[in-house]
Amino acid sequence: MSAGLVAGLAPASADPGPAALGRLSVSGADIVDPAGHPIVLRGYNWGQWGTVQPQDPGDNVAAGANSVRIPLRWWGEWKDGVDSRDPDAPGHISPAHLATLDQTVAWASSHHMWITLFVDSDYGQGAGGRPDNFWTNPEKKREFAEVWQFLVRRYKSTAYMGAFEILPEPKPIGVDDAGVRAFYDEMIGVIRGIDRRTPVVVGPNDNYNCGHLAGAYTTVDPKVIYTCNYFIFDKPLNRIPGIVDFRNTHHAPVWINQVGIESGDTDAKLKARTVLRAFEDNNIGWAWWTYRIVGTNPNTHGIYYRDPSDPNAWIVKADWLALVNGFLAA
Repeated sequence: MSAGLVAGLAPASADPGPAALGRLSVSGADIVDPAGHPIVLRGYNWGQWGTVQPQDPGDNVAAGANSVRIPLRWWGEWKDGVDSRDPDAPGHISPAHLATLDQTVAWASSHHMWITLFVDSDYGQGAGGRPDNFWTNPEKKREFAEVWQFLVRRYKSTAYMGAFEILPEPKPIGVDDAGVRAFYDEMIGVIRGIDRRTPVVVGPNDNYNCGHLAGAYTTVDPKVIYTCNYFIFDKPLNRIPGIVDFRNTHHAPVWINQVGIESGDTDAKLKARTVLRAFEDNNIGWAWWTYRIVGTNPNTHGIYYRDPSDPNAWIVKADWLALVNGFLAA
């Protein structure tokens, strides 16, 4: 960590929480459960803010899911009501958003789903070529570190908190792989000042580009899970060899934080089955993007979409639900 960032943060306890609290860990190329047995994490993204319904965790678990990826969006440009940033609130997080996050985490935890909590920052990651980001704005970077301090303190003793995913899809202008890795290394230090047990998730530069996985590899912490995006296009299996090679070369686990395809894509179901089967064959964990989506277009991502005739109702793509669920208990 840089001396400047450390000096500006409040002292943090290194207490890992109750000794009996089960946590995931990392053993070589495996993610392991609290008993030390390898576990392949499979589940959905609850990625559209505020869309989770009370029945979702139970339905996911009944289908075979053992994990879920949950967002908090902070400092960015999204639909109204999505950005949680409140500079004057504890942890710089809107109290209303924090209450929603607490409820979402509690639903997943109570159903024994391993949670990957991620903090997305459209601006901070440098999306869309934005020049004001965490690599150029030290004050926002400091705030972001304080967001993570707050969240780790809040959830480090929550059952089934599986991993902290620091910042998805970095793409800052003019910053190479080493510069992105240095940012993650610094934030790992911030998290480890409070929680030394819970694994962290990092991914490569260029929007979590699987081709940059090698550039994301770090030696600052042994409990690191690596990730990259796997949205499915015309060559559905083209990234599998690189993922397996990275895992074998570095003896480090890889879990896919987002795999998905737009429902209206040509041969979408065939491509999805091909990729999910390859993940199964290679013991690669994944989170499907996404369970619910706020739009009304049935041809985009999402297992559920909004009913265009009733904004409070949902329509399920039954064929897609059956397809993805069929690979959850692989």
